[in-house]
Amino acid sequence: MYILILNWDLKKKDKKIFLILRKYIADESWKRYENKKGLIQKVWYSNEDTGQFGGIYIWETKESMDEEIRTMYRVKAMTGVDPSISKYNVEAIQEGDNNIEKLTAIGLAWQYKR
Repeated sequence: MYILILNWDLKKKDKKIFLILRKYIADESWKRYENKKGLIQKVWYSNEDTGQFGGIYIWETKESMDEEIRTMYRVKAMTGVDPSISKYNVEAIQEGDNNIEKLTAIGLAWQYKR
C-alpha cells in the first residue's frame, strides 16, 4: 500500500478559497472518489490559519497512486497553485477505539452539501 499527500500552500490567497474548496469537496470531488478503483481511503484537510489545503490518500498499488498524480487538475485550476507531492510506503495502519460509526459523514465540507 502507498500514501500520497498533496498539499496546496494557499496562504497568499483570500481565505474565501477554503469555503470554495469545501463546496467543491461536497458537490464534485466526493463523487469522483466515491468508488475510485485502487483507493482505500482519502482524507481532505485544511488549516486556514497557515493557508494549507490538501489530501491524504491510501492506495492499493503504486500504479493507482501514479494515475492520480497524472489526472489531478481541479484544485490547481481553482487556485492557480501547484501542489507539493509526497509519496510514501505504508509501514502499518492502526485503528484506535472510538465512537465514530461512519467516517464518510464527518468534516467541514458537509455543511455545504446541496
